[in-house]
Amino acid sequence: MSRITQKSAVAPLSPWVNISSGVPNQAFSAIPGAGPQPASATGFYEPSISTCVGQKFDTSDGRELVLVQNGAVALTAGKLIQTVAETTAFEKLAMTVPTAQPATAGTFAVLVTNGATVLNANQFQGGFLVTASGTGLGQLLKIQSHQPAAASATFIVTLEDPIQTTLDVTTTVSLVANPYLGVIINPTTPTGTPVGVTLYNIAASTAATYDGTSGKLTVNGVAQYGLVTCHGLVSVLMDSDASGVGVGVGPSDLTAGAVGTEVAGTQSHVGITMQTSTSAQYVPVYLTL
Repeated sequence: MSRITQKSAVAPLSPWVNISSGVPNQAFSAIPGAGPQPASATGFYEPSISTCVGQKFDTSDGRELVLVQNGAVALTAGKLIQTVAETTAFEKLAMTVPTAQPATAGTFAVLVTNGATVLNANQFQGGFLVTASGTGLGQLLKIQSHQPAAASATFIVTLEDPIQTTLDVTTTVSLVANPYLGVIINPTTPTGTPVGVTLYNIAASTAATYDGTSGKLTVNGVAQYGLVTCHGLVSVLMDSDASGVGVGVGPSDLTAGAVGTEVAGTQSHVGITMQTSTSAQYVPVYLTL
């Protein structure tokens, strides 16, 4: 993990606003990274920054930050964010094992049969392939890229990690998005997993467009990136569940992007209050994600 000193960065970008220029500390690139690049957008242009999404940095005051790509809605400071919403259509897909992609141990590609939902090109790039059941189950393999796929078509997933145990037609696989790619405000009914709290405003990304039948890219989008806090002290919105100091908090079921007093067994734990909290105000919380 890299170290960020208090007011200078050893990171893709700084967590602190550049007062001299007034430019927010965020960057932008194309969605996906290949192809025509955007000419302008909020922040500064950095075409390779997509490769750093999920990289973590620690500050000299003990906080831990992570680089995220924002989703289609602008983020404001002090809000709890989560992963992109789960897409069940790409879970437990059937493996196909032709000679060209034998899925043997030590190789880096598998052929998968799509379900009934069109898969966009590189929709899960930078995410993971999980062998969910059958032969070779339990493997977690990082996705380098994958082809688009029409409903029920086959597509190749190219991996960064080698297959550990040979797979066969009994294997089913699930595609999992990079947790820090396309983040959204944590809704009152969670659709993903909390990953951090925003330090500052991050502009909305503009989604790429894809062919609705084949999943092929038609027009690049513009991705917006920023750093969020994933561990340590944060200022975060508290819902109407005001609580005392040292109390566990989880995602609010009353206010999107807020936290509330944790309800064991029904909410994920995200942190601990550091002061007695006040309803609908921003409070100091020690984040433990």
